[in-house]
Amino acid sequence: MSTYGIDLGTTYSCIAMLDRNGNPEVIRNQMDQSDTLASAVFFESADNVVVGSSAKERVETDGDRVVQFVKREIGKPDAHVWEFDGKTYTPVEVSALILKRLKQMVEEQGGTVDNVVITCPAYFGLEERSATKQAGELAGMNVLNLINEPTAAALSYCARQFQEERTILVYDLGGGTFDVTIVKMSLDTNPDGSEVQRVTVVATGGNDRLGGKDWDDILFDHILRACCDENGLRPEDVDAETRQLIRSKVELTKTKLSTAESAKVRISVEGAMTSLVITREEFERMTSDKVAQTMTYVESVLHEAGDIPIDMVLLVGGSTYMPMIRSAVEARFPGKVQLHEPNRAVAMGAALYANMLVDEVMGGGVPSGGETGKSETPQPSPTGGGSGITVSVVDQTPRSFGPGVLNEAKEYIVDNLIKRGEVMPAACVKTYYTAEDNMEKIVLRAFESMCVEDTLTPCVDNFGEPQPTNPAYSVKLLGELELLLPPNTPKGAPIEVTFQVDAVGVYVKAVNLSTGEQVDTTLRMDSDIDTAASAAKQHTFSA
Repeated sequence: MSTYGIDLGTTYSCIAMLDRNGNPEVIRNQMDQSDTLASAVFFESADNVVVGSSAKERVETDGDRVVQFVKREIGKPDAHVWEFDGKTYTPVEVSALILKRLKQMVEEQGGTVDNVVITCPAYFGLEERSATKQAGELAGMNVLNLINEPTAAALSYCARQFQEERTILVYDLGGGTFDVTIVKMSLDTNPDGSEVQRVTVVATGGNDRLGGKDWDDILFDHILRACCDENGLRPEDVDAETRQLIRSKVELTKTKLSTAESAKVRISVEGAMTSLVITREEFERMTSDKVAQTMTYVESVLHEAGDIPIDMVLLVGGSTYMPMIRSAVEARFPGKVQLHEPNRAVAMGAALYANMLVDEVMGGGVPSGGETGKSETPQPSPTGGGSGITVSVVDQTPRSFGPGVLNEAKEYIVDNLIKRGEVMPAACVKTYYTAEDNMEKIVLRAFESMCVEDTLTPCVDNFGEPQPTNPAYSVKLLGELELLLPPNTPKGAPIEVTFQVDAVGVYVKAVNLSTGEQVDTTLRMDSDIDTAASAAKQHTFSA
């Protein structure tokens, strides 16, 4: 049995495992001679789909058949759907193609992929997480669990520094998402005398639509405007081929500016060659608001954590190679910043976590894949170097969850049973009561939000019709279920409601305590529950 951790990234993905000594190592992408796989898919024909750098390179010539940045779409209600050669592809299906290619990379080196843990941004909600898990399953993988990307990065670092107790801030700026997380690393003793290293998430924040792509877009607009100015064109006059050519130059230019003070760009526009020089100073000036935006999230998370002292800051994610990022973070945390395996740490931490989960299930050694995933030799619990110290990861719920109920004033509200920031997995049981005599059924709606208050206004009313709510709370209707009631059920009949939340789903149960009848469901993206607003004109129960 072989177990892997996967960083399914916006621009680049990575797969890792534990070696024979219990240390995480990345599986090499031999075709591209890289530790990562470009998260780009080129739909060349109905019979051939290309994933990786070869697909990314086709943007210049076949940009309309290349899909990139799909992570920003996965699990979103308004997600883009692509059509090629008479077949449509959802973000889940495109993501599955990327995951299949990672799996093939292992198989090409003689290994097999049985169990995986896939990472996701800490700010991903239920739909995004469920869609990520579904993509893994569609790729033929047994997805043990998901783990938040900054938590995985912290685990990767902590596994090598298990003798230290520290409070660490993880600044994770990837190609399309940004997370900032504070974790406490502590060394404790179990009742049997063995040591356990705890990685506990204290606070987290971020934006799953903020990442290196935003820097790319600004640089693209700058180059486009320069080409237009030199050739007397308007941006809307520039053809698709030239736009694709500019887009293909953007990442290379950004990479050059990470090591050099300037970069030269040459673009053919309507047969005329346009040359321009972009300085690092210019690039930093035009993207300064994006850097400031990330630091706003940093300050917000520090405040949420009670402004606790930070011992170290880990920079994770490929976009942290930009000097402007390190400068901004170093200015806020002088002498505490460390660039930690930006492109590899997340996958390596996921590999550690995956093996921990398998170890728990097997109750013994951790099965390691060896160099190519063929060995099944039990290994010590993964802390790096076979130290024998076990590791415990304590993560947080990314959102608040609760049912829609009527309050004492007969107002329809969301009662947040589980709040954002609680230890995950989390569970809560609460008893409500029927609002009227002779109700025929209970319509139990489950909601997700960013609100940490006890109650909030839901995105649909008591009858299931959409209604406005505070956009800052990102309220979503996840699903609903119905509990039929027997005839002559009196007002005030007790209904017990259970919510349980883990990294990939929300389990909801309603029990009629008078009869023992119950309904339950696990709300996932691929659930049979219709997540659209219900048109059923039914009253619900009351608090």
